[in-house]
Amino acid sequence: MLTFHEKQELFNSLISQSEKSYADSFNSEIDIHASNSDYNFLSGLKNKEEIKTWLEKLKSRIVMREDEAELQDIIDDYILLG
Repeated sequence: MLTFHEKQELFNSLISQSEKSYADSFNSEIDIHASNSDYNFLSGLKNKEEIKTWLEKLKSRIVMREDEAELQDIIDDYILLG
């Protein structure tokens, strides 16, 4: 099991990787909102794969809903409710 600090480092490493797709263009916004929530969502994630999957799902949700809602609302909703 990873410590909270290790989870945070993993998340930051994943979010700071170079952009490879349109979804990756949202990384900086996601990072801002994650830090504003004190990375609390990481508590429910156990390992690197779960963190990576969580991040990919959030990006997918943003791409699918970006015309329907503001980016901040989509991110906040996912961070708070998963």
